[in-house]
Amino acid sequence: MIWDPIEEIERLHRRIHRLMRRFWEPVEEELIEPVTARFLHFPIDVSETEDFIIIRADLPGFDKSEIRIRATENAIEIEAEKKEKEIEKGERFIRAERRFGKFRRYFTLPCPVDYENAKAEMKNGVLIIKLPKKEKKGKEIEIE
Repeated sequence: MIWDPIEEIERLHRRIHRLMRRFWEPVEEELIEPVTARFLHFPIDVSETEDFIIIRADLPGFDKSEIRIRATENAIEIEAEKKEKEIEKGERFIRAERRFGKFRRYFTLPCPVDYENAKAEMKNGVLIIKLPKKEKKGKEIEIE
């Protein structure tokens, strides 16, 4: 038998399709263990006005005490941690879809910001961060 690389690629392709179909099929188990999340992402929007960079992050179910925000002049990191809840004695899960663990986003900002004067608030499960843009300082250089 001669090894055929094209046949091998097609076999891998079929196997990947089978695995992906199995991954996306609904789970029919009677008892599902809680899902642990390690650094999963949450959706964000970044917008700007003339004076601010505005970040909105969807964090439903999180309390503000479970969220940490760290910013520099050029970047921001948002981290939220949901701890596993204790279950009552005699209680067992029929279905467990709520996730726990650390959720984190880190990204570079489109322009330098004054992170010392940033403000953040939670409204209906949405974290809103307003970062004032730094004044563009510069010096005009004359040509000699």
